[in-house]
Amino acid sequence: MKYIKNLPSTDKKISEELILDGWARLKEPSSITKTILFSFPLMIINGIIAMTISFYLHPDMKNILNRNTFSISIKLDLVSLLYIGIFILFMIIHEFIHGIFIPNGLKSDKVYWGINGVFAFVYTTEIIKKSRYIIISIMPFILLSIVLPFILKLLGLLNGFTISLSLINAMGSSVDCLNILLILKQVPKDSYIVSNGMETYFKKNYY
Repeated sequence: MKYIKNLPSTDKKISEELILDGWARLKEPSSITKTILFSFPLMIINGIIAMTISFYLHPDMKNILNRNTFSISIKLDLVSLLYIGIFILFMIIHEFIHGIFIPNGLKSDKVYWGINGVFAFVYTTEIIKKSRYIIISIMPFILLSIVLPFILKLLGLLNGFTISLSLINAMGSSVDCLNILLILKQVPKDSYIVSNGMETYFKKNYY
């Protein structure tokens, strides 16, 4: 896994070569902004799932939400900086979970990670089987927003802050979930998937 500063742009020459070799392009949003907009309904659904788990594990959350008034104050102190640092770390962990589930992800020279502005990312040009691609996409949501709250509950560490981490991860996973839906709808069984910048291609029976 290599560090890069920005997400790679689409290489038109590679796109042409893929099409000539029998790869089909996935119909997907053409920009990050459009992807986020299309994934908004999934963001709401994921948020509801995360909050339902929170209500089950931490009943006091209901009392917090039922308060008539609340206030938000921002103080730039060491504790606030620590919280910000944990949020950033949590975001990076999300992306590294993607990377871990990519075949040979940590050792491959075709897997890249970086931080673009306030967002972390993992990108790969590895050719990946459809079923594995779906696993790669969904695992951060499952591990950090479904499994982790139960572990934190057992450890006595489930509180408003850790629940907010789970919620933000769940909502942020909406883009991953959108990708999964697009793959399930368009890509045939036993196909393989490869990325070229913002473009995704698939081919049945690659090997």
